[in-house]
Amino acid sequence: MLRILLFIACCFAVPLSLARTVTDHSGNIVNIPDEPLRIVSLHDWTLTVMTHELGAPLIASTGRLAADGSQYMRGARELFGLDFSQIALASIHGKLDLERLRALKPDLILANTGDYAALRSPLSSIAPTLLFNPEQGRPMLDLYQDLADWLGKTAEFDVLKQRYTAQATALRERLTVPGTYVALLVNGRDGTIQILKEYGALTTVMDDLGLRRMPIIDTIPAGTDRMTIGAELIEAIDADYIVTSYLPDQGEDAQSIDRDFDRIAPGARDFLQAFVNQRVLRFSRYEVYPPSFKGLEMTLKNVESAIAAR
Repeated sequence: MLRILLFIACCFAVPLSLARTVTDHSGNIVNIPDEPLRIVSLHDWTLTVMTHELGAPLIASTGRLAADGSQYMRGARELFGLDFSQIALASIHGKLDLERLRALKPDLILANTGDYAALRSPLSSIAPTLLFNPEQGRPMLDLYQDLADWLGKTAEFDVLKQRYTAQATALRERLTVPGTYVALLVNGRDGTIQILKEYGALTTVMDDLGLRRMPIIDTIPAGTDRMTIGAELIEAIDADYIVTSYLPDQGEDAQSIDRDFDRIAPGARDFLQAFVNQRVLRFSRYEVYPPSFKGLEMTLKNVESAIAAR
């Protein structure tokens, strides 16, 4: 009789975590838990930021080494105050520790294609692994929604998006922002300028406020979000607004773009209208690159303040 009762109980028992199938950004078809409980992120300022913001059960993340030897999560620290007293350290960025990762007993691993596509097999031997591509030329919120869907957090994503959209719409209605913009990164060390098609909160906010992209953006190849140009194409970025970012942990600051421009294209700041009219908007990359609604809302406020000040 007892065996019969146990058999019946097993037949009607609901598994703790039903499996479902997801196709990740590398085209891999992966069976993952329907409700993962132990997620490990292998990229701090994309996957860690989004997973944390969605409220998914994130137990560990990769981190970076500061100059003083301490460990931190780029972007997640600045946007949410997240540190390694709250979740575990999975590895130092660029130095994957598979044994440490295995000891964490994850039931889902999230990794970026650029860093870990070649390591998919060893990662998948530890837990189901989803590869995310943040730089494929698609809008930030489309990519973020992919991750939310993978994690079963679509409803949470929709609530956050609705709140941001309302704020962006309200600001667009009360703020008169003229003309065109170009988003770029300037590298004074190698003498290059990267123009950006999609760059987190930076381009999303400028688009949502109604600014038009410069025509050169249309020449960026499909499947990527940026293109490197030389000083000979400097006139192609002569927009009403230039938006850019800097990395404080690499010694950069808001004036870095001025110094780098002077090295790459001497005299360009004298005729590019964004510089002439003081319409170069400069933000910490920790806040504008990570895909997050917190970053979008902060960037809305910062853009409003920067434009109002001019």
